[in-house]
Amino acid sequence: MLSTRFDQFKPEEIAPNIHWVGYAEEWAGLHCNPYLIDDGEDVILIEPGSVPHFSNVARMVSEVVNPARINYILVSHQDPDLCASIPKFEEFVSPDLQIITHSRAAVLLPHYGIKAPYFNIDANNWQLTLKSGRVLKFVFTPYMHFPGSFMTYDTKSKILFSGDVFGGLSFDWSLYANEYYPEAMKAFHENYMPSRTILENAMNKLRELDISMIAPQHGSIINKDIDKYIDILANLECGDYLLVD
Repeated sequence: MLSTRFDQFKPEEIAPNIHWVGYAEEWAGLHCNPYLIDDGEDVILIEPGSVPHFSNVARMVSEVVNPARINYILVSHQDPDLCASIPKFEEFVSPDLQIITHSRAAVLLPHYGIKAPYFNIDANNWQLTLKSGRVLKFVFTPYMHFPGSFMTYDTKSKILFSGDVFGGLSFDWSLYANEYYPEAMKAFHENYMPSRTILENAMNKLRELDISMIAPQHGSIINKDIDKYIDILANLECGDYLLVD
């Protein structure tokens, strides 16, 4: 059952000039959340989604900006649910499009038929400075759950675009995390993350940031009690810990 606290068929502005442009499926336990940052001369589409979701995400994007203004697409790893639609977006976004990702993902992404060049974060000091001076900082989180996985911290809005991390599995979905979301988040990480040690290492990196909101690619947006959710994951047994008798 979907929450009706927002219009799931329209873009949701989660912060000034930052929109959720996803697609809510009532039958799905794993929801995908593309985001769009409009920074004037630069427009960044974050993890645009799968081929089946393309028409819905493209419609949502078009309600916010002219898609021809999109000059960056950011993907935290190479899974098809977050990036297989990129070749379709390439047909009508800026000809100057670059794909922001890690070099480990850049090796695999061309297999989707992506033609755009890559901005490899590990070759660019783990940050991207936009034309306005706004800085996106990239937090390397290897093996969560891909060797080149990373999160993106927007220094202007203080939003952490966390990729798969902080994602949730639930058929009772809402755009913003509710009191039941910790259990949905645990269910996702127990199944998809490799170990508590790797989770804890990533959470320690996040404690150094001033985070206003966590926007994961799956599940619900966390807009309060940020430290509580970091603590939950830092202490969660998952992956290889679950193999111990």
